[in-house]
Amino acid sequence: MKFVFLCAAACVALAGCEGTGTTGTPILNSNVDIAQAAPDAGLAFGKIDTTCGVAPASLGTAVASASGYTVYDSQPTSTAMRAHYVDGFTDGCLRQFTAALVLTGDVQTHEGVRYQASNTRPYSETDTAYEVIKGQYCGVPAGQPCGAKIDALSRRTVFLTAYPSFSDSDNWVEYLLHEGVVADAGTER
Repeated sequence: MKFVFLCAAACVALAGCEGTGTTGTPILNSNVDIAQAAPDAGLAFGKIDTTCGVAPASLGTAVASASGYTVYDSQPTSTAMRAHYVDGFTDGCLRQFTAALVLTGDVQTHEGVRYQASNTRPYSETDTAYEVIKGQYCGVPAGQPCGAKIDALSRRTVFLTAYPSFSDSDNWVEYLLHEGVVADAGTER
């Protein structure tokens, strides 16, 4: 509790974490972001850590906003791996990860691709986590679309996909953000 309060206080004091409010209790919360990192820490690709106390000028440029989260690119004109920050978390702190390219993905698109009969890709960690969230929130079994509650779920849940290069990436990392927490993360190949 002390950690959460200190991060929230630092965030408010520095005005660097807008959009930290959420609308409900997370259904699933992982510990993939339990470690703390200093701003611009040079994290290894795939790692996501909590970062508090970042001056707004150090975040870079807001490059994407979805489902209550905003992604900031520390060097938006670069194609090299670099720090990215995300706000919108219940503890008032940012999340930091390293990538060359970051894309957001909504739950409707995820379901459209995941539930295609031709999709034979094995379920990833984030796919499995999404099934838990979707099942409890929407009341539907695994492998079935959310249905009528999809718009409400999408207001609080989003996928971030991070790539190690701007082209020819045969691997990537998916972060599933839900209700102000990192619900899960996993490397895809």
